[in-house]
Amino acid sequence: MAVYVLLEGTLKEGEVESFTELCREAFKVTRAFDGCQEIHLTLNVENPHEFVLNELWDSKEHYEKYLAFRMEDGTVKEIGSHCDDGPSIRIFDKNSA
Repeated sequence: MAVYVLLEGTLKEGEVESFTELCREAFKVTRAFDGCQEIHLTLNVENPHEFVLNELWDSKEHYEKYLAFRMEDGTVKEIGSHCDDGPSIRIFDKNSA
């Protein structure tokens, strides 16, 4: 079953542009990863330091393989280095409602 993944956090002051560039480059690999249907960076309109990565995956297992890959290659640690708070990860089943 497809799942939505929300990876949320708050960026340190002055990190929005560098984080956006990190995502732009990393998403090239993410979008080609087995099971990834889509991924987007969204920034809070009222506070652009608050971000959400919105991801759609074929299954929780596909996402877990991807997350393990990103932990191993250092991307998760790099994302954390840009953050004051987070990131946190929540996984939701895609519902047919």
